[in-house]
Amino acid sequence: MRGRVWFGIGLIFSVIAAVGLWLYSHSTQYDEIIAQAAARYEMDFYLVKALVYEESWFRSDIRGASGELGLMQVTMKAAADFTSRNSFPPINEDRLLEPRLNIEVGCWYLRQSLDRYKNSPAPILFALLRYNAGEGRADNWLRLAAAKPVPTGTAPENYYLSLVNFPTTRDYVRRILQRFRSRNYWF
Repeated sequence: MRGRVWFGIGLIFSVIAAVGLWLYSHSTQYDEIIAQAAARYEMDFYLVKALVYEESWFRSDIRGASGELGLMQVTMKAAADFTSRNSFPPINEDRLLEPRLNIEVGCWYLRQSLDRYKNSPAPILFALLRYNAGEGRADNWLRLAAAKPVPTGTAPENYYLSLVNFPTTRDYVRRILQRFRSRNYWF
């Protein structure tokens, strides 16, 4: 009986170790590519990694419901904008699924978003809103935020997010900011 108990305990620990190793490997496999692109665009590695986690959970071949592609769920429109502004050859869907190119274009787009909202009260928050919901909506939420001061006793970030009338976008930004700050990519 005692042998079976120890075997069972050993088996449980082996499974936990295997799952942990898989999670670690899965969540770090693109770190070098993310680090290089983040550095090129002068962005925080952990912000980009949190966005990749949220967009694709590190799955390079994923396709979104609205045609977004790859690790950073880049649209073909964003890819076309990238190619035209950077004198880069046209990109087709298959190429956009390549991790290195997808992260390059995604980081470029995120950098455009951060630059656009650099003078806003919460540049990262508004950049993430643009990344998820588009420029027009992000600009509208910024106008609403600028229309009146943050209520006393309310954290500015919570106030700005309260203006976002899309719960999925609001939750998306919260999750990325939480993961970015905690640097937790395991769950």
